[in-house]
Amino acid sequence: MIERINQIIPDLLSKPGYRVFRHLMVQVVVLSITVNILWDTPDEIISERLGAWFAYFLQINLIIYVNMYLLVPRLLIKGRTLYYLLSLPLLVVCMALIISLLQKESIDNLENSPSVLSSISTLVSFSLFIIGLTTIQLFKYRLENIRKISELENATMAIELANLQSQINPHFLFNMLNNANILAGEDTEKSSHLLSKLNDLLCYQTSVNTKGSVKLADDIAFLNDYLNLEKKRRDRFDYVIRQEGDCNIELPSLLFIPFVENAVKHNPENDSYVEICFQVTGNRLYFKCTNPKAQLSHAKKEGGIGLINIKRRLDLLFEDRHTLILEDGKETYTVKMELKT
Repeated sequence: MIERINQIIPDLLSKPGYRVFRHLMVQVVVLSITVNILWDTPDEIISERLGAWFAYFLQINLIIYVNMYLLVPRLLIKGRTLYYLLSLPLLVVCMALIISLLQKESIDNLENSPSVLSSISTLVSFSLFIIGLTTIQLFKYRLENIRKISELENATMAIELANLQSQINPHFLFNMLNNANILAGEDTEKSSHLLSKLNDLLCYQTSVNTKGSVKLADDIAFLNDYLNLEKKRRDRFDYVIRQEGDCNIELPSLLFIPFVENAVKHNPENDSYVEICFQVTGNRLYFKCTNPKAQLSHAKKEGGIGLINIKRRLDLLFEDRHTLILEDGKETYTVKMELKT
C-alpha cells in the first residue's frame, strides 16, 4: 500500500496520461486565487467586475505558462540560472502592476483601492506560488530524467546480457559438437541416439534464449541430459545431481551450465566425476558444483570465457543479491553460489 502511494505522486507529475489532470489542478488553484475579486462581501457577487476578473485570470495563467514552457526549459533547465533569476522577477513585477491596475479599475470606491501594502502582499504571495510551481516542475524534470536513465540502463544491460550469452552459446555448442563427433566413429546406432539427444539439448538452449527465464527444474533436466551425454562419451565418468526444496522457481536461463561445463572440461581422464547440489530454502537458492582436479605438470589457467561471462551476468542480473565462491583445493575444485530469488 505504501509503495503504491509513493508511486502515485511521481505518476501524477510525470506521466503523459495525467497531463490534463495536472492542468486542471493548476486552473483550480488559479481560480481560487483570482475569484475573490468578484465580491466585497461573501454574499454578493459584483457582476461589473467579471471582465476584470477574466483579465486577472488570464494574466495569472500567462505568467504561469510563460514560466513553465519558456523560462524553465530554455533558461533554468539549460543552466542559464542568472538569466532565469533576472527574467522571472521582472515578469512577476510587471504582472503584479497589471493586476493592481485591474483591481483598481474594478473597484468604484477609491477608498477601497488596493494599498501599497496590499500590492506588496499580492506580489509576495504570487512569487511564492510561482516558486512552488517551478519547484514542482523541476521535480517533474528530475523524475523524467531518472526514468530515461533507468530505461537506458535497462536497455544497455539487456544488450550486454545478450552479448555475454552470445559468447557462451558458441563455446558450449562447440564442446557438445566435438563430443558428438568423437562418439560418431564408434557406434552408428549409439551415434544416432547421441545426435538426437544433442538436438534436444540445442532445441532447449534455443528456446530458453527467447524466454529469458525458465523453471529451475527445466535447467536441472538440461544439465542431467548434458552430463549423461558426457557419461556416454567417457568410459570412467560419473555424476550426481541432488535437489532439495521447490525447484519450480523461475530463474534466468542457462545460469549453471558454464560452471558444469567448466567442471567437466577440467576433470581428469580417469575416475572423473561431477557432484551438483541444488537447495531451495525460502527465497534463497544454494548451488554447489564439485569436480576432481586433473594433475597437471603446469599451472592451469582458471576459468575461461564462460566463467568470466557468468560472473558478469550474475552482477547484472542479481547485483548484490548473490554470492559466488570458487574454492580451488588441492584435489578438488568447488563452486558455491547463493542467489536471492
